[in-house]
Amino acid sequence: MDELSLEKNQAASISESVPDSSVSAKSPPAPPIKSKPPFAPDLKDSYFALFAFVLGFLFARWLLFSWQGWGVSLFTLMYCGSVTLYLLKKGVQIPKAGWFWLVMVILLGLSYGLWANNGLDPWHGLLLFSSALYWILCATGLLIMGKTSDLFLLDGLNAMFVIPFSNFGCQYKGLALLGSNKRARGKELFSIALGLFLTFIVMIMVFPLLMEADSGGFAKIVEGISACFTFGAGFWETFWQLILAVPIAAYIFGLVAGSAHKRGTDSFEKDSTLKNISAFRVLPMTTVYILLGLLCTLYIVFIGSQIPYFFSAFVGQRPEGWEIYSEYARSGFFELCGIAAINLTVLTAANIMSHKQFRTSMVLKILNSLLAVLTLVLIATAFSKMALYIGAYGLSMRRLLPCVFMIFMAVICGGIIALQKWQFSITRLAVGTGIIMFCILCLVNPDRLVPRYNADRYLSGTLNNFDVEILYRSGPAGVAPALMVYERTNDQALQADLEVYLLAQKQQADKLAGKPGDSLERAQARDKIAEHFKQ
Repeated sequence: MDELSLEKNQAASISESVPDSSVSAKSPPAPPIKSKPPFAPDLKDSYFALFAFVLGFLFARWLLFSWQGWGVSLFTLMYCGSVTLYLLKKGVQIPKAGWFWLVMVILLGLSYGLWANNGLDPWHGLLLFSSALYWILCATGLLIMGKTSDLFLLDGLNAMFVIPFSNFGCQYKGLALLGSNKRARGKELFSIALGLFLTFIVMIMVFPLLMEADSGGFAKIVEGISACFTFGAGFWETFWQLILAVPIAAYIFGLVAGSAHKRGTDSFEKDSTLKNISAFRVLPMTTVYILLGLLCTLYIVFIGSQIPYFFSAFVGQRPEGWEIYSEYARSGFFELCGIAAINLTVLTAANIMSHKQFRTSMVLKILNSLLAVLTLVLIATAFSKMALYIGAYGLSMRRLLPCVFMIFMAVICGGIIALQKWQFSITRLAVGTGIIMFCILCLVNPDRLVPRYNADRYLSGTLNNFDVEILYRSGPAGVAPALMVYERTNDQALQADLEVYLLAQKQQADKLAGKPGDSLERAQARDKIAEHFKQ
């Protein structure tokens, strides 16, 4: 009996020592969890962390609530200069794409100091902000595909959210290093200053409660002290700007230093991202052929059934039954623009979600080209309608910007046709064309081109009326055309309206004189209006 129990105990011990193959096969070891390496700052990081507070404060003071004037231009130059210097000191080799985007950011920022560009709001500021973030990724070589590619939106998401918030607290580690290198006396002064600052913040919260609980004695003490220190609206404005500068500085430093250290930048790896995107190829080729083929057939029938109506605008004539230019020009214009945008979206989705790539399917190439050509016809038709409308009623920003957008879509359609033969990134073409076109638009001051065009046509007799309302939308850009019309027209009612506009612009320009919201255009407007009223 004892021998039998001894054998059972030995067998049990052996079975416990041998791993269960079935269990080990079913539960493989979990892959190691990726963790960001600790942020190891040096003195370069510390100095930039300190300067980031300056950038954060200036952003809160000049840009956060008022994107206008030379304040935006000066901040852009300081931001680009400090970041470029920091990256070069960190040994970052900035590629050509990084220098290209740096030039774009600087030109967009400088345009604020030159012109108001009221007609481009809010796109002007949004593009400057987005370009300033995207430039960092280009300069540090962190784009998913190494350059602007079809993964442009993911690169933008990485620059705007992932990298800066993954390194949000790194600025204080850089500042801690700067403090550790100072002498003990410097540490003590820093500690005292920090204590006073924190005390001041707590007092701001506690002080109103003490005043409510006071019976009158504490209020007399406060009145005596406040007689020595007067805190006006300017003080409190600066105080809140200093508070906002803290998170803004952490955001800027997190993006720039995180990109330079390659920390938290691998959320979208190239291979895994491409593999995930390939999972979207779920549409059978037959489905894609039917979709694009029937859509092309629909447009061919639609255009062919009303050729006289669509193409009469090309020769500057109205079709039969249309006596008013504005009704004909506006009829279907925005619908045609919408159809063109939908077609580009359909082309993008069909080529992304189809089982095969278009390079391996001649039928898909033909359908892509045909739909792009038909879209070009629709864009040209809409453009001719708008040109006819402008010829009859003059120019405005609401008519100019759709024309620019149609030119942009025409470039994309041409790129789609070329893509069927040559290999390149259509997204890179779209992004590059878009940023260059918008940058040129900002620099040429369209708010001044619009009233100047109308003024020239009105004075030459080819435009019946001069719309003063467009001058108000142009802001200070309309001062020179308004003065030109005022001096040469005999319409007293129009002169009176122009006087009201000039006075309004004078008040606005005087209000911003010498402030960050001022610009070269406003300074010129002040001088011209002052000279006009002296006469």
